[in-house]
Amino acid sequence: MDFTSQLMKKYRSFFSLPSKSMLGVQLVLIGMFFCAISYWLASGSEWITIGLIDGAVSLGLSGIICGHIIGKKDDFLTPRRGLGLMLFGIIFVGIGILIGGLFARAFNNSAILERTYFLSCGVVVVYEYVVLAAVSKTKGFRDVLESLVQPASIVIAHSIVLYLFKSSFFAYGFLMFGLTCIASILTAKLYYSRIEGVGKKILGVGSLSLFRSLIASLILDESEFLENDLKRLSLKMDVEVRTLSFKNEKGRCLLVAPLVHPGPFRNLGGAALPTALAESLADFGIVPVIFHTPTTHEDDPVSGEDCRRIISAVVNANYSEENADASKPVSIKVGRVTVTAQIFGNTPLIVITRSPIPTEDLPKRVHNICIEKLVEYGYSDGVIVDAHNSMDATYEAFVKQDEDDLLEALEEALEKAAEESGELFAGFAQSRLEGFSRRDGIGEGGVMVLVTQINNHKAAFVSLDGNNLLCGIREKIKEEVSKLGYEISEVATTDTHAVTGTTGGQGYNILGKVVTEMALIEKIIQTVKEAESKISKCNVEFSKHIVRDISLLGQEGLRILWSITEESIHVAKQGLVWLLGVPIICAALLFLLL
Repeated sequence: MDFTSQLMKKYRSFFSLPSKSMLGVQLVLIGMFFCAISYWLASGSEWITIGLIDGAVSLGLSGIICGHIIGKKDDFLTPRRGLGLMLFGIIFVGIGILIGGLFARAFNNSAILERTYFLSCGVVVVYEYVVLAAVSKTKGFRDVLESLVQPASIVIAHSIVLYLFKSSFFAYGFLMFGLTCIASILTAKLYYSRIEGVGKKILGVGSLSLFRSLIASLILDESEFLENDLKRLSLKMDVEVRTLSFKNEKGRCLLVAPLVHPGPFRNLGGAALPTALAESLADFGIVPVIFHTPTTHEDDPVSGEDCRRIISAVVNANYSEENADASKPVSIKVGRVTVTAQIFGNTPLIVITRSPIPTEDLPKRVHNICIEKLVEYGYSDGVIVDAHNSMDATYEAFVKQDEDDLLEALEEALEKAAEESGELFAGFAQSRLEGFSRRDGIGEGGVMVLVTQINNHKAAFVSLDGNNLLCGIREKIKEEVSKLGYEISEVATTDTHAVTGTTGGQGYNILGKVVTEMALIEKIIQTVKEAESKISKCNVEFSKHIVRDISLLGQEGLRILWSITEESIHVAKQGLVWLLGVPIICAALLFLLL
């Protein structure tokens, strides 16, 4: 599981909730349940009706109102998430009064329930303060006030119900509630400070502040804060972008292979780089074919501004296509590795896959050893592509045997490709998948196709703007493309992470899951036919663009980020005992003294 997938696994489930109306119903029903049982235990069956009313009003209705008071439409804590926060608060209070009801029955003293009612509301302040402080943009006294909104509302509403239906008023309850709140807030502040200290010690940014930046980027698409945090641990590196520019009488196509990795997710850093590249080129009337190179998340650009510099370098470069010849396309499989190759002018295009073996990102060393092999065969450079086209719930690592098989397949492919060359004819086309979006797993780049013809040899190179393909779909696509007369073809994905962080579970939809196999095949065939209709004599040029001082996450950055996450969780777990213990002990003492 890669870095982004691990983050999604830890954080994404926090943000999945039922609808607002369903949460409202749950608040009322759960409140009624806890109060009815507690009143029955403390005072007998004749008090169940009052318990139901108290639960509906004090816990349910007050929770709905408080959820909307705390929730803000333009913030992470929306009214829906505010209701979710209130729901857990009601459960904590409910457990407290249920225990109170049991003790009331055991000691035959209904007053015990009232004491635990007020004390439970004070204890729940701990939970609400920590959550609100972790997700709120504003700090200070406002967090304290917001953490008191629900518990205070419950206390006030319960006191009114108590007075109206039981003609009694528990004056000491407010004192117990106030003193418990003070102990809860002080304990929560210390707990929060300890977790923040982990990140400050390692990175200079508090752990929960980093978490807040993460959810702002993940949920609100506000990436500026997290990008600034990630810059603290990034490395400044020069980045290469390799391109093959094709020009025929119908237009121009730019095949782009950036030697950086898309990531981490959504619009953060370089996550949407492949998609943005495709859109920018299309805006200039250039057909894009964007490929993923052998890189991993340590090569993630952490700055959106740096990505715009990369795009500008590619879009604004001067291209003067001069070569008009190419080799025949070949595809060689050795062991589990398949290499598809075609040489344009003096520049080999190499596409690597292990499909149908589920495979994650190929490491950067794969790029390096392939370039070394090209140099051995007399080529000064090349374009190396990780097809990134076969994934399942788990994947198998790219091992040393795979590297050996790759080099053997590459040698054979270069030798066979060099056997025949001729005048290059090419066509290209791009189309979107109507009715599907990033949440479904497809970016705006859609389907991008380059078809070539040399003598009687035809090849089709297809790039899909998504994050991997379900295992086996690549083979079915190739089979359909072959019916159009393409003896050699390869299907790749851009590995765009613009689609990542949009759903639960893995955090994204692999192509073939929501965007179905049939929809993919139909659109690919349509786009291949469109590209074929535009085939004509074509010139090609290889370029290598160097973009200076790009901030990359780096292996050390990944290690630090993961270290902060793991250690913060460890500290949080360790502190849970005294986080809950101190307010509960305080409440127990107040129960005995007042």
